[in-house]
Amino acid sequence: MTETINSKTFNRYPMLGLGVCFAVGILAAKFAFVDLHLSLAVCGVSAVLALLFRKADLATVLISISFAAAGAASFQAEAASVRFDRLKVLYDNGSIKSGSPVEIEGVLLGRPEPLIDGEFLMLRTESLRSKDNEQKVSGNVRLFVPAKVEPSESQISDLKSEISDLKYGSRVRIACNLTREDEFLNPGVLTKREILDRLGVDATSSVKSQLLIEHIADESVFLPLAWVYDQRASLIDDFRNNLSRPAAGVMIASLLGDKYFLDKDTADLFREGGTFHILVISGLHITFIGGLLLLFLRQLTRNRWLQFSVTVGVLWAYTLAVGADVPVVRASIMFTIVLFSYAIYRRGTLLNSLGACSLMLLLWRPSDLFNPSFQLTFVSVAAIVALAYPLVDSFQRIGRWTPTASAPFPPNVPNWLMHFCEMLYWRQEVWAVESKRQVWSANLFKSPYLGSRVKNGMQKTARYIFEGIVISLIVQICMLPLSIVYFHRVSVGSVLLNLWVGFFIAIESFSAVIGAVFSHFSSLLAAPFFALADVSNWLMLSLPRVLSGFNWSSFRLPAYVGSGRAIYFLYFVPVILLALAANRWKPFDLKASSNLVNRRFLLPASAALILLISIVVFHPLSAPRPDGRLHIDFLDVGQGDSALITFPDGQTLLVDGGGRPKYKQDSKNGNDENEPFIPDTRGIGEAVVSEVLWAKGYSRIDHILATHADADHMQGLSDVAKNFSVGSALFGRMPMDNQDFAAVAEVLRRRGIPTEIVARGDVLKFGDVTVEVLYPLPVADPNSVSDNNHCVVLRIIYGNRAFLMTGDIERAAEAELISGGGTLKADLIKVPHHGSRTSSTQEFIEAVNAKYAIISVGRTSPFGHPHKDVVDRWKAAGVNVMTTGTRGMISLSTDGRDLQIKTFLP
Repeated sequence: MTETINSKTFNRYPMLGLGVCFAVGILAAKFAFVDLHLSLAVCGVSAVLALLFRKADLATVLISISFAAAGAASFQAEAASVRFDRLKVLYDNGSIKSGSPVEIEGVLLGRPEPLIDGEFLMLRTESLRSKDNEQKVSGNVRLFVPAKVEPSESQISDLKSEISDLKYGSRVRIACNLTREDEFLNPGVLTKREILDRLGVDATSSVKSQLLIEHIADESVFLPLAWVYDQRASLIDDFRNNLSRPAAGVMIASLLGDKYFLDKDTADLFREGGTFHILVISGLHITFIGGLLLLFLRQLTRNRWLQFSVTVGVLWAYTLAVGADVPVVRASIMFTIVLFSYAIYRRGTLLNSLGACSLMLLLWRPSDLFNPSFQLTFVSVAAIVALAYPLVDSFQRIGRWTPTASAPFPPNVPNWLMHFCEMLYWRQEVWAVESKRQVWSANLFKSPYLGSRVKNGMQKTARYIFEGIVISLIVQICMLPLSIVYFHRVSVGSVLLNLWVGFFIAIESFSAVIGAVFSHFSSLLAAPFFALADVSNWLMLSLPRVLSGFNWSSFRLPAYVGSGRAIYFLYFVPVILLALAANRWKPFDLKASSNLVNRRFLLPASAALILLISIVVFHPLSAPRPDGRLHIDFLDVGQGDSALITFPDGQTLLVDGGGRPKYKQDSKNGNDENEPFIPDTRGIGEAVVSEVLWAKGYSRIDHILATHADADHMQGLSDVAKNFSVGSALFGRMPMDNQDFAAVAEVLRRRGIPTEIVARGDVLKFGDVTVEVLYPLPVADPNSVSDNNHCVVLRIIYGNRAFLMTGDIERAAEAELISGGGTLKADLIKVPHHGSRTSSTQEFIEAVNAKYAIISVGRTSPFGHPHKDVVDRWKAAGVNVMTTGTRGMISLSTDGRDLQIKTFLP
């Protein structure tokens, strides 16, 4: 990092090294207590000593220490800079109770963001009134305002505000119930507070009526930005009114950063194909748009400064248009700095620019080092800059080689590689013109594969496809650990689909934007462009739809947790070594030591990477080993049920998968009144149940069981069946006329998972554990009703211990169980029907005679569960009652004699 003439100490990429040191300091401050003043002192002293010993090798060490200390100090300073009046601080320390009624005043940070059934407001708060106490506050809140106005409200003449009048800079006063409270408390599941903090939001609320919004005034704003927001809103309207619903959703998401019009089916196709990043305004998205624009400009001019100026100008205008969120600004800064390196013709500067980017961004927001968005942006850009670009650049130089003073001899590479590169890049007609300009003459004998068959347009197409596959493959390899840790997904098909989707979405985007511009002048002129956009959207989704039928194209994986995460850090060691090799590769150097194909270096690094890819993808060490104990985990799925049973021999049974009662919105909220609009939201099965199973290291669940067909029990099993390899599915009834059951059955059919009906009298054996099916009664018609009083009830017996799983049974079923003659006695019971008054009769409680009772319910239940009188009855019988809503996931384990119970929250 010291700039000396001595080749032993000269560093070609000093900024990259300094960026790494700065990041190491942030890591140290995060995981080890370091005093802020000590960090500042170390930083200053090291800097002074480095200046004093600047001509010695020791200066490099001192500068590294100084930047590491600066990173630690910046992280500590950021944490200390959070104001005491921030809303998130006030809610987290209990000064304001989450969900309590408040009145807030502030300024809108942008125009209202439209939704299918309402709008979102992002408000920078300035004051808050709670219980007649008004105080100054700071922080951002996000508010949902429903579009529908109640008839009685529409007739009120004293309407203080129309939400359509609100705009960027509007000062408003709003009465609402702000919430900042965690839910779904399970290992591996992001809490609501973590999600809000990543979004830069302090609290959220749903405003019950537009009447509760008072438009006070309009503050002065930056007019160009206000104009950009207006044009964005106009584009959203144009796309919604002129494109098909799927195409409009894709355009609004990919171009304008609004995913609220994206339907679930379309979004899932992008996710399964590994191309969802195209729909998210993120680092990879900015890189894609900027790269596409640069590629287009390179066809028009060779002036790199003109390419830089136009690309950066358009990119920053676009950044403002989509809201200038932190991830977008971050990505635009990175792209601008890296593109500057391209403009000044300095290849080595690319890695220096990458280091400068990391320094600037981490100095701005040190905590972003732990933000998935930052990590994904940095790794994607680093993969392109440090590995993909040097390789592609070398391939181009190999294929286009002609004798020069700097490279008088042909490339020192294998013949097959030279012939392949010549096929893509050699242009005989260019050489014919160039050779006439030389004072000397020479004959070049080229032997590209396929000879003259690949030329002109075909050669350009083959070149772009090859470069696209190389870049896509390298990015996917480098992103693999992050893809698994944050998305639990490996998309093999994405290497091809990135090109396919990228090509058609570019056509769709240009067509849709041109159509929107023309629509303000002539609907007749605009119609062909909108039609082309719709056709492009259909073609774009056609290949992902085909590949989605193949399990190998995209599959889900667990991530290593705890100390196992070290594998992901080891993964990047051979990646970095290969990147260094790509940057040091000199194809025209006659020395074998500078050749990338030097087996002494390349083969071991490649073998190590392949081994680590195998360990990450096949995850042989992730799943827990059988420990001879029976484990039952009652997941916190809110208003619903889900329990994972792990038997002593390692077999697994998932009983119910949670869900939410109102998954689909009314069809009138969509553009097509005959087809309901299903928003792209993560269900409980995906966001909670699957995350818990992945956190435990599972990619296979041996058996799933649905107690009955209610959505809060059944719905999440669809996602589980999609995300995991499942051995079999067990049901008490199979009502195909039930929408939620039919959805699960379709997934089971498509994935070839066998189903089985269970009823009273069935006994299931899992090693030394016996599972008795106590209910429902056997019926001739498996399609008969599957409701609360026809739930599957299980009694699990291991050694001297017994546990009762009751689903949602009510009084009638409880009476049937009591009169059935069998024993109901259990050490622990999952209380029927979330603690509803329709269950838990005194006779049933006495028959069970349990020591512990688990109630699966949300922290706040829309049905008032659990009812106080029910809880009191259980407690009066001497039972220790626990609820998942207040304790989070509740876990028990036994060796058949002892009984251990742990809760997520104490």
